[in-house]
Amino acid sequence: MTFAAFGITGDLMRLKILPALHGLYGRGELPVTRIVGVSRKAWSDAELRSYVKEILPHAEESFLSLFTFLQGEAEDAATFSKLSEISKSGELLVYLALSPALYKAAFNAMQGAGVTRVMIEKPFGTSGAVAEELYIQLQYIVSEQNIFFVDHYLAKDWVRGLKTLPVPKESISHIYVRFFETVGVEKRGISYDQLGALRDVGQNHMLQIVAHILGQLPTPTPAETVRAQYPGYKDIPGVAAGSQTETYFKIHTPFITLEGGKAMQKSSKEVALSLKDGNEITISESPNKIPEYEMLISAAIKGDRSLFPSMEDVRAQWRFIDPIIESWKDLHI
Repeated sequence: MTFAAFGITGDLMRLKILPALHGLYGRGELPVTRIVGVSRKAWSDAELRSYVKEILPHAEESFLSLFTFLQGEAEDAATFSKLSEISKSGELLVYLALSPALYKAAFNAMQGAGVTRVMIEKPFGTSGAVAEELYIQLQYIVSEQNIFFVDHYLAKDWVRGLKTLPVPKESISHIYVRFFETVGVEKRGISYDQLGALRDVGQNHMLQIVAHILGQLPTPTPAETVRAQYPGYKDIPGVAAGSQTETYFKIHTPFITLEGGKAMQKSSKEVALSLKDGNEITISESPNKIPEYEMLISAAIKGDRSLFPSMEDVRAQWRFIDPIIESWKDLHI
């Protein structure tokens, strides 16, 4: 199998994907013959391997030798033609961590290139309608069982544990999910400004948590909403002048409250369950025994979709979020 990673020099690859690949390799659980790093940079194989070595100083030469560099873009069919040649018609798993605005062009470029599996970082689409269009495109490229929508929170131990709560779900009167981060948008100005906090974490991480607790997402109901931007957001390179993109939101319905934000005073990722008997249970984020991206990549290689949202999950999430985003269109922050 060939593993192709687009945006090999990006933060996600540096912080998560490359360490995960090395972790799997160290345990003898990485059955790939080549790792192709794709980027616009004009690098050689040696330069890519040197870059990986800087990130993973203890990486073995045998691991580094798996890496091949390919200069190209996900929206360019020629890039996928070269990938097909590199994979020599064998299994080709493509990992895409792109701005949602690029997926349509990327899927067009993938047509007929011999891609056998694809991992796609959240969010999938920018609305329910866009997600449906993209999914139709995808089905011309790979079969449904070989599409892996990546939401790494589904591989977190504490989130998976929400399926087996110490109380029956019928005893819950309200679910409050908080997702506060002290870091700001940093270098993600262009891509983040196209999404906002609700699409970035609410549509996926937070609603997946609710679905884990209840078994499925409830029918959307009218919501009270608040949104805001942190000071200085508009000064970030790539953010549009006069941007109305939210970096903070609070969504409140009679049964669910979602609250998330960037550049908050404290970091807090937790779930608070109010019970009908007046008690409350709080469950906070805790470290994983195995890094979640190791679990996700391993599962995708094996064809195990149990750690990935289905398209039905994605549809349910957008049904919940779309009316809220629509209600914000004519309102200024």
